[in-house]
Amino acid sequence: MEQYQTNTLHFTYQFTCSPNEITTRHKRDTAKILSIDIFFTIKINHQLYFQADLPAFEFYKALARWRKKLLKNQQAPFRYFSIEYDEGAILEMIPFHQLARLVTIWPEAEVYNVFAHQYLVNELSLLERTLKNDIERYFDIKISPFMRHIPYREQC
Repeated sequence: MEQYQTNTLHFTYQFTCSPNEITTRHKRDTAKILSIDIFFTIKINHQLYFQADLPAFEFYKALARWRKKLLKNQQAPFRYFSIEYDEGAILEMIPFHQLARLVTIWPEAEVYNVFAHQYLVNELSLLERTLKNDIERYFDIKISPFMRHIPYREQC
């Protein structure tokens, strides 16, 4: 078996707007949907790797669509593209063998970003569930009526 460093990953985010910024009546308002940001941070081994304001609903939709792909293919890569940027995937998980790399186009520091594949899948899956619950709780909405109106880009 190949030897590799064991990394720890920590995701944090906070909403950058008030809870009354969006309601169910905005479910078809793409501009309003995209205006809801989170300040998202990734730390690897307690070192800052990534931080940026991200459109919360768009990021959630990318995670949710990836989780559906996992049901068919456990090696499905995760790629988050934003309609606001044309530079490439803002965040992506690249699986290889039983490992996976977490990559961003805007790293804050050069860190060893290889993880056991299942660990990274579990952490991203937990992030998807937690973000959904937090969006629904914070804004007192259900996200499902918004889903088909949230812009989504598969690639550049």
